[in-house]
Amino acid sequence: MKPYFIHFNIDPTSAMPHISPLMGGRQQCPPGYTYGPVMRQYYIIEYVLSGKGEYTVSGDAFEVSSGEAFIIKPYEVHILSADKEEPWEYVWIGFSTDLTLPNQFKENYVIDASAISEEFMRLSSAGGEKLSSAEYSTIVFSMFSKLYASENFEEDESRKPMDVAEAIIKKEFATITVKELAERLFLDRSYFGAQFKKHTGKTPKEYIDECRMSSATKLMHELGYTVTQAASAVGYSDVMAFSKMFKRHYGKSPREFLKTKENTICRSTFHLK
Repeated sequence: MKPYFIHFNIDPTSAMPHISPLMGGRQQCPPGYTYGPVMRQYYIIEYVLSGKGEYTVSGDAFEVSSGEAFIIKPYEVHILSADKEEPWEYVWIGFSTDLTLPNQFKENYVIDASAISEEFMRLSSAGGEKLSSAEYSTIVFSMFSKLYASENFEEDESRKPMDVAEAIIKKEFATITVKELAERLFLDRSYFGAQFKKHTGKTPKEYIDECRMSSATKLMHELGYTVTQAASAVGYSDVMAFSKMFKRHYGKSPREFLKTKENTICRSTFHLK
């Protein structure tokens, strides 16, 4: 492929909060092309579209090929060298952020970028003038979300994002929302929803509703709560909304449930005489 260089013009003043895209571009390097040594004051993540090359940082050299990404960290001297036979073509974006970085960013220089290839394809196909600064910010946030979600917590299984989500719901089902849950786990809401359903077989909302209804039945059956009291305890200020959800789950209204309970008690008492 003929060498080329495209610079993406980004206006950082219109960026979203917490993520400021600063620069970006796409390049097909000529064989053996070397850039550096150079140092940046911000993060850059570069995704190799095709070919291969060598990324040298602080004296350590890393071979990087198609489908992988390398991470340039602030204030670290680095050199980029395209392979002489299969020179790399890559797309990149540079940014600053006050968000907590995924561990893969903090602990590695080269990563398998299959989880975030979609974001780089979007950067690659859109070009510099077709995306707003806010859209660049969204792309970076989406990368963070997917990298965070895909991290392997083998040393502590309870820290896996979907396990954490389940634990939070079971504890806070009366007040938690799907939006708040996704934000707490630093995950894009739609991506979180898909991963949660894959993990549990239910959407986050379905899981929350199920916890609420299960708790409500126990409160009414075992502790003698009224319908209004049970509804309030599991997070419903509107009793009618609670009743509709209850009937959707159990095929009967809360009052019908209580009546069935009373009849069961009466029959049990009769047989004990």
